[in-house]
Order: sequence, then C-alpha cells, then structure tokens
Amino acid sequence: MTPEKRAMAKNDIFAFYVGRPLSYALTIPFLYTDMSPNTISMISIVPAVFGFLAACFAGSKAGMIASWLMFFLWNLLDGVDGNVARYKKQFSKMGSVYDAMAGYIASALMFFAAGIMAAHSSGALLKAGLVNGEALIICGGLTAIVDLLPRLVMHKAVTTTMDKDSVKDVMDKADYGLVKTIALNLRSCAGGAQFLLLVAILFSILDLYTVCYLAFNTAVMVMSLISVFKGKD
Repeated sequence: MTPEKRAMAKNDIFAFYVGRPLSYALTIPFLYTDMSPNTISMISIVPAVFGFLAACFAGSKAGMIASWLMFFLWNLLDGVDGNVARYKKQFSKMGSVYDAMAGYIASALMFFAAGIMAAHSSGALLKAGLVNGEALIICGGLTAIVDLLPRLVMHKAVTTTMDKDSVKDVMDKADYGLVKTIALNLRSCAGGAQFLLLVAILFSILDLYTVCYLAFNTAVMVMSLISVFKGKD
C-alpha cells in the first residue's frame, strides 16, 4: 500500500489490524489463478448476499453467527482484491468502482440483516415492549439507507463539480481527529460496526444495536451532508 493509503486505512482499527492481516493468507490461492482484482470484487458480493439470506432464516444464535461469518468473509475478500492488484500490478480505473460497489452492497445488507436478526432475537428492548419485530426490521432497512445516502451524495458532488477538494473533509481519513476516527470505526461495516454486530449477537442485544446504529448513522449522515454542501450554491 502507498504510505498515503496506509495512513488512511490504519485509522479503521478492526479492518486494518484484524481483517487485513487475515486477508493476506486468503490472498495466496488467488495468486495462482487468472482472476482479475475486479472479478474478486464481484465474487466478494456473494458471501454478503448469503449472509443476508442466512439472517432472514436464522432461528438460533448459531444461525446468526453463520450470517456474521459470511459478512466477515466479505470483509476478507474486500482486502484480497487490492492485495492481488498490488502484487500482480493489475490496476484499472474501474477497480475502485467495483470495490466500492461491493462495499456498498455489503454495508446495506449487513445493517438490514442486523435488523432482521434483531426481530427474531430476545433483546431487552423487545422484552420490555419498547419495540416490536416489525419496527426493528424497518430500523435495519432505514439504517442501510442513511449509511449509503451520504456516500452517494458525496460521489455525485465530486462528479458534478469535478472538484475532489470540495469533499476533502469527508474523504481524507488520514487527517481525521479523535472524534472523526471514533465515528469512522463505529460506522465502518468492515470495522467497528462488524465487530460490534458479533458482540450484539453473542450477548443478545441485537435490538439495541439496531436502534443505536439507526440513530448513529443518521447523525453521521446529517454531519456528512452539511460538510458536502457547506459553501456550495
């Protein structure tokens, strides 16, 4: 990785210090194939889809952990495509597009899956009657939407203005302060959000996870949009 990209990546603690080292081992068999990095990016979508389907039918904690493992496999494959590209020096302008598409799909499916699993769990909020299963599924879907929206708006702003500096405050993760770094780790579907999902499954607090992430991602969305539109006509 370039020093600049490494400086940005290392701020995402779980993804950088857990997911990325494991992705190196998973990269080895792909080096002996003719698969392009873009093909690997597309393949990485498959476990995310299976993770979502597993969440829909998970009737036990074991099934929920199986769903989480599918999303974690996506996390590892998300690192494999870049590893192969750098090792084989197979770079393309569309590479980041394939990678981003796979990431957006996995992120949306993971938060939606969390809401579905929460609806079939026995969390404290459900037991207290503060929410019901249908509400949790809706919360999961809304969390996926508010997670994706600022990313789509940001990319549209760049393509429309042709000015990456207009969203520098959002994109340049290397210069994030403490608050932004914490927010990045909590939000990242390959980082803190994925790790906390496992914690929520193990401790049966998926309902709390789902409600909190809807509130958190909504707050991040608002702040991100303010940053993108700040000073724009």
